[in-house]
Amino acid sequence: MKYIVFICLFFVQQGFSQSDTAKVFSYQDFYDLVTRHHPIFKQANTLSDQAKAELLMAKGGFDPKLDVNFDRKFFDNKAYFNFWDNQLKVPVYWANMDVKAGFERNVGDVLGTDIRTPIDGLSYVGLTMSVLQRFSIDERRATLQNARIFQNIAEAERIKMVNKLVLSAAKDYWNWYFAYQNYLLLKDFYNLAEQRFDLVLKRVAQGDLPAVDTSDAQVTLLDRRVMLEQATVDFQNARLILSNYLWDADGTPRELPTNAIPQVAPAQLITPEVLSSLLEQARQKHPDIQKLDLKGQQLRVDERLGREMLKPKLDIGLSSLNYMHRYMTGLEIPKTGPFPPFYKLNVDFSMPLLFRKERGKLQTIQVKQLQNNLELQQVRREINNEIQTSYNEVKNLELQIREQQLAIVRQTQVLRAEEQRFSIGESQLFLVNQRETKLNELKVKLESMKSKYEKAKATLLFAAGSSEW
Repeated sequence: MKYIVFICLFFVQQGFSQSDTAKVFSYQDFYDLVTRHHPIFKQANTLSDQAKAELLMAKGGFDPKLDVNFDRKFFDNKAYFNFWDNQLKVPVYWANMDVKAGFERNVGDVLGTDIRTPIDGLSYVGLTMSVLQRFSIDERRATLQNARIFQNIAEAERIKMVNKLVLSAAKDYWNWYFAYQNYLLLKDFYNLAEQRFDLVLKRVAQGDLPAVDTSDAQVTLLDRRVMLEQATVDFQNARLILSNYLWDADGTPRELPTNAIPQVAPAQLITPEVLSSLLEQARQKHPDIQKLDLKGQQLRVDERLGREMLKPKLDIGLSSLNYMHRYMTGLEIPKTGPFPPFYKLNVDFSMPLLFRKERGKLQTIQVKQLQNNLELQQVRREINNEIQTSYNEVKNLELQIREQQLAIVRQTQVLRAEEQRFSIGESQLFLVNQRETKLNELKVKLESMKSKYEKAKATLLFAAGSSEW
């Protein structure tokens, strides 16, 4: 397997150098290349980067903030006021609290004693917090919690995008497999007609067969040549379609070499135990179910915030006023010490009398929760039934393949008997061609069933929310 992987990677990196020897390009090697370099796979990975950026923005609501405000008015040789306020605010996660420290200096000829500070200013340390509304949760915490949940939503969406890409790639790979097998069968089919045409010419020349058999053999030869030419084009087109999934690490598109051939369809059977495992896996890890579960978590955060907004608003701010800045300037500190009992207290209370806006928003969230729960119930049922129907399709194809293989054995026996009768003059060339055509149709149909079987298994995996066994 490692050798095959090396060969395939070498083809991709070197522009798929061709040689006369056919190289098997297995599905696993194809899967590895698709899930490593395909642009959609890389695009899916950017969803995680976007979620990280959203989380970083949400964390920004708790970033420390430095504010510097200066405002001065001087007019008609009179210093009306001079405001200077420097503040460092540090948000705290709990209780909608902000811790702050700063320095302010408010002086001027027209300032009242309520806002005037000493000539050298005042230092302060304090905090503000919500006591009722926004105490247990607020907009900043809700945004951060939802951003963290969005990380998992983005991962579920990434998995879904990758699964869709793998399903499409798997179907095209097995279409390529069928096109190749159909080409091989029709090539052998044409070679048999060519050999029989030459044999009929010789026997007609010897008088063993009537001359009309020459025309019959030639018509058969020409018909099979047309079929072979179409199969050749179909195989070439299938190869080109498969090349759509091949990219190198630099984002340069690559083409499948003309000497690459698909692997033989594996004989892996899907047992009822596998079905049970897929159903359980889908229940726990299906991206569509995960997304709705996570959306429900976000709505619960929003509901909690909505209920919090039904409380009255009571914000309290308390700051200790001091002369700590004098330590740095060397000025004399009052005898009361660096922490005199000076403070500033702020109390802010408000309450809507009807809370109609808040109640309406909460009801909207509750309706969304109900809609999300109903959608989740429906999606769970649809996914479960989709897995069951995909499994039924797989098992039906298993049965059809076994019956088709038996039909080929029986038709081969019929053809051999007809050929023996023809060789001794007891049959006609028309019947031999008819038996041979029927046998080839059965073989082509068998390969088509194998291709459908592998695509059905890929569909079953996708229905379970996965891309690899």
